[in-house]
Amino acid sequence: MKRYNKLQELFYESIERECHGIYKQKALFHSLQVCALCQKLALEQGLDVTLAMIIGLFHDYAQFIHHTSFDHASRSAQMLRPYLNEFSPEDIHIIITAIQNHSHKERIDDAYSEIVKDADILAQYFYEPDIVFDDIHQKRLLRYIKK
Repeated sequence: MKRYNKLQELFYESIERECHGIYKQKALFHSLQVCALCQKLALEQGLDVTLAMIIGLFHDYAQFIHHTSFDHASRSAQMLRPYLNEFSPEDIHIIITAIQNHSHKERIDDAYSEIVKDADILAQYFYEPDIVFDDIHQKRLLRYIKK
């Protein structure tokens, strides 16, 4: 958890410095909500909760820091990589891969990539319950909605 706390501090400092007004609120709210949902999904699937928390917190990092969604998944992963020196090569691979994959909702990837994809969609849905998703997003969402 200590490793997570260091990264969380980096995240907060970066958002505080680079984002303002409603953009800061959105960055914090969305990232923390995806982080919490990743925790829940990781617990349910027996995955490492700390890794899931980091993935959820940083999945849109570049988008918030650079104020553009252009290639934000890959850019977020690369921006985080230098700060992962306390992690094993295997854990770094899990974190970087999941963040890079989170925008590819149309395909199935590894377990960590899947939880961040689903958490991202759930967070969007919770924020805006009347949102109209495309078929791919809707299919993922319906797995969690009881009829």
